[in-house]
Amino acid sequence: MTRVVAGSTYRDAVLAALGELVDSLDEVFASLVRPLLANPGKLLRSELVWLTASAGDPRRPALVRFGALVELLHIATLVHDDVIDRAATRRGVPAAHRQGGQELAVLAGTACFAAVGLEAADLGAAIATAVSRTVGELSYGELLDIERGFDPGVPTEDYLELTRCKTGALFQLSCVLGATASGLPGLVTAGLAEFGARYGIAFQVLDDCLDLHANGTGKPAGTDHLLGLFGLPTLCALRGREPAATQLRDLLLSPDLAVTDLPRISDLIAESGGLVAAHEVARTELAAALTVLDNLRDELPAPALNALTEFANRTAGAP
Repeated sequence: MTRVVAGSTYRDAVLAALGELVDSLDEVFASLVRPLLANPGKLLRSELVWLTASAGDPRRPALVRFGALVELLHIATLVHDDVIDRAATRRGVPAAHRQGGQELAVLAGTACFAAVGLEAADLGAAIATAVSRTVGELSYGELLDIERGFDPGVPTEDYLELTRCKTGALFQLSCVLGATASGLPGLVTAGLAEFGARYGIAFQVLDDCLDLHANGTGKPAGTDHLLGLFGLPTLCALRGREPAATQLRDLLLSPDLAVTDLPRISDLIAESGGLVAAHEVARTELAAALTVLDNLRDELPAPALNALTEFANRTAGAP
């Protein structure tokens, strides 16, 4: 993101505002969250705020605040997700619960949610409502994720619904905030929101595929299998080619499953066709998102439409 806002890039402005939000927390909580700002990642959610807003005439100060808001909300989910997944690292540093213990990490994540709520309330009732609805969807998605533990028979449709809540909801909010900053009409905002949700599904399915390999995120590859949390490649593989599918099922449900089994799990997923099937789902979901976007062709300026299309293909385009 190289767009300039008040003399600095939008990315830099968002990071500065995000730092201020984190600094507003009690220092005990801020100290657990601040390491994640040193390696903030791609900031895709705030970039989507900008790109969506470019369809109109955005209010620049609001854009920066909206961008920081969605990034802090993302951080809050990561902190809690790492507690649930027992992840050792995040973005190349020890996870918050490894730094301060599980109890403080849960409280730090909750403090981030509270800071998001205060910021949203200051931005207006409509924003507060949208953020509250998103937090509810994120929480429900996390609950669905936990409930499916060690279930090798989760249907693809159920998993995609889980993903729409757990991942798609925050991308959907990013689109809503961008559209709000530009004052876009309600029907256009609703269409962009649907694009964000569908894009988020494609993004997560592709991320499931990437999670089977070392990918520089700082989170060990495939460790969710140890908790019985199976991504779409694994679920597809369990319904895939034999004998790999049966061997995979037996290994995943073995009481002796260990970290040393993760490379074999990745091999079996590939052998049974799970990766290929999941990539195809990602392509299908991305195509659905782009169709929603194309339906807005008469409502959006060509540069904004092209930028959103490029963003989706660049960040969620499955090979």
